[in-house]
Amino acid sequence: MLKNFRTLAQAKKDRDILQEYVNLIEHYQPKTFEQYVVFEYALQGSIEKTALNLNQRGNFFEIKPITADIVKQALTSTPNKGDDLHKWIRSLYLKRTRPNRRKQSLTRY
Repeated sequence: MLKNFRTLAQAKKDRDILQEYVNLIEHYQPKTFEQYVVFEYALQGSIEKTALNLNQRGNFFEIKPITADIVKQALTSTPNKGDDLHKWIRSLYLKRTRPNRRKQSLTRY
């Protein structure tokens, strides 16, 4: 069910954006550790599940064990030029965690 009312033009634009996102994920070829983390996070949508899956799958990057902090660091790292999925995932992750990050910065003072 839709969360907000969408006109036909808005719905078509949303569909096109979502299709682009799906295509990025389906055709992504991770080569570096950060790219594997980004790809797994795109599939799971959870830091904990991403870390768990990467640890269970085995890890050929010599980082053991992969923790939630390592996943967060990889997600928030600066994407390489041309890595559109990493750019998208980083943006979505930062947007998702913005309220918590604001609370943390306000409680410091």
